[in-house]
Amino acid sequence: MKRTKILIVAVLAIFMIATPMAVFANDDDAYATEEVVSGTTVVVGNGSIIEEVWPAPLRLDEIFKTRDGETPIYVRLRAFAEREGAWDVRWNGETRVVTIVANNGEFVTVAVEERGGFIEDGVAWVPLEVAAVVQEALRNAWGWTDPVDRIDLTIWERYRFEDVREAAFSTDLQHGEISVGYIEYINDNLGARSAFTYSELEAAIWIVEELLAMGHDWDYITAQEFTYWDLHEIELSAMGWLSWWMVTSEMILGTGREYQIRLDRVSQNIILTLPGQSESKIIVGAHYDSPPYPSASDNASGTALLLESAQRMMELDHYHTIVYVFFGAEEVGLIGANYYYYMLTEAERENIVLMINADVLIEGPYIIYGVGEFPTIDEDAMEEIIEAFAEMLREMIEQWIDHELEFWQEIYPGKTRQEIIDQMVYDNVRFFEMMPPEQIAMQAVSMGLLGPYEGEIGQKVNRIAAELNRNNDFELLNIPSFAMAPSDHLVFLFQGHPVINFAGMERAENVEAVLGDFMEQALRLEMLGDGFSTTVLHSPLDDFHIIEYIWPGMMLNNLEAFSIFLERILTTRFY
Repeated sequence: MKRTKILIVAVLAIFMIATPMAVFANDDDAYATEEVVSGTTVVVGNGSIIEEVWPAPLRLDEIFKTRDGETPIYVRLRAFAEREGAWDVRWNGETRVVTIVANNGEFVTVAVEERGGFIEDGVAWVPLEVAAVVQEALRNAWGWTDPVDRIDLTIWERYRFEDVREAAFSTDLQHGEISVGYIEYINDNLGARSAFTYSELEAAIWIVEELLAMGHDWDYITAQEFTYWDLHEIELSAMGWLSWWMVTSEMILGTGREYQIRLDRVSQNIILTLPGQSESKIIVGAHYDSPPYPSASDNASGTALLLESAQRMMELDHYHTIVYVFFGAEEVGLIGANYYYYMLTEAERENIVLMINADVLIEGPYIIYGVGEFPTIDEDAMEEIIEAFAEMLREMIEQWIDHELEFWQEIYPGKTRQEIIDQMVYDNVRFFEMMPPEQIAMQAVSMGLLGPYEGEIGQKVNRIAAELNRNNDFELLNIPSFAMAPSDHLVFLFQGHPVINFAGMERAENVEAVLGDFMEQALRLEMLGDGFSTTVLHSPLDDFHIIEYIWPGMMLNNLEAFSIFLERILTTRFY
């Protein structure tokens, strides 16, 4: 069995509490010296790591105080907010305002000095009555907010789309040129398409307008809306959980963009159906939401490929019905894809031939696809997986146990270091064994202990790729592990459907040399299958013009290959 080293995210809660925190501080202004990192306070610093600490909750007498022994009573704002369940506390040095993020993602803002408070030694203090307002808001948040009625129920009415413009591009253009043109337009006009925002909605409306401009019939276009409250009433899978804190985090929303959040907490999928000779369906998906950057690669590139394909396939015969789905809210947990699949009937799910996903197609010049189906596990394989899991677990614990040995000796009193490790492995293996077989398989896939199997559809797809490589001088790389890369196709893979995942990557060993002076701005380099890496996603580098500067001509080269490859797949009869 092939094993690969991976970063396991939230496999077991027992390890989450054991991870030390690196605490940073900066001294841009008086209050900023009190940096909030998972509840840890470190006063003053110069931007370097000060120490690794465990958060020590303040005593009540450290949270409340008077000034010079006189009333009124003041409350230490950050510490108080955290005790009441705040997810995050942010300070704006220019406006002198503290923004407290509740656990449901709502914001509570406090202008400290305007509300009668003060800042002392880098700590914000507010009067008791101000703290009471904060407390009420945070405690209400734990009970979740009541659903807000849809604000505009006519957004997707047909009359709003009666003025149909001309198609932006002609299919006489070389394959890939339409996609590149769309990437540039989205980059320059529809950037920062954060989930559940008006920017995401603007992009969704634009997609519908483009589909109509191509000549698609309104009756085959659907805007599938879903709200934050809808999602809490249904059970989703394959990373399909929604934290409103994630929606409002700086990583997704950015800074100073709270006004963009839709008050009724709505996102949407845009669905286009091209009927074929058969009701059997090929789903072609790409998410159009993004982090708070122009996001040419993640994922204007996938969105653009679907738009080009949707225009070209109008002129071509195809046996299977094609369903293009532009997914919303991918960046916050594959939410749009999960909701789309959840809403399918059992008959509709049985009609799925395969799902093709396009995500981050221009991270580098290597044109990659991963094709496969979810693996099944027999008893022998199950034993191997459990043994491999135990071995991987033991290696992980050995790497960090010495840093937290005293803590774990309190948890397991009287046990030696080795006995503690053995007990932790035993406890977690027992938990692993109690999972249903399908969950064990899912976990094993995510940990790199199992890979997808090719299947008959995969064999056909590989033959198509091999032919294109011979006849078109392409270099389509079949890397099976990319069928398990984190994106919307996982929803379908984990439900037993064949999937194909498209991605454009860079060799990991080339990244530093290729990015050069841009390397400092690369915020999220992710190693993916057999030595490949992302480069620009989730960073200011994810910009059409920067990408073209770093890799001249790469975008057109990648999108030409992906466009022709996708077209060949969609015009193939699989059964």
